[in-house]
Amino acid sequence: MEKKSERSLEQVAGDDRRLNALLKAGRLFEELDRAIQPALPESARGMIQVACIEGDCLVLAAASPAWASKARLVAQSLLAEANRHLPEPLKRTRVIVAERLPKSPNQP
Repeated sequence: MEKKSERSLEQVAGDDRRLNALLKAGRLFEELDRAIQPALPESARGMIQVACIEGDCLVLAAASPAWASKARLVAQSLLAEANRHLPEPLKRTRVIVAERLPKSPNQP
């Protein structure tokens, strides 16, 4: 059985504009998450992450309802930090609970 060589996401996406747009958005959210992680209390890093941007809203994902409460307490400072890295300022935040957050690059 011949082993297939691995391909990058860009190779898989090829000329599919929608898939390439999703990849670009995912990278933006990862970069934005890396930018806001240092603004979080150390104990919250990786437990609160950028989920996405919806219009003028920064959506934060928290690992549990308790972390969601903490995210709401620091949401304004995270919004200010995010706006330092974006060309168009966001105006509000929303917090969701996503119990299975991906491991943050800043998380041990």
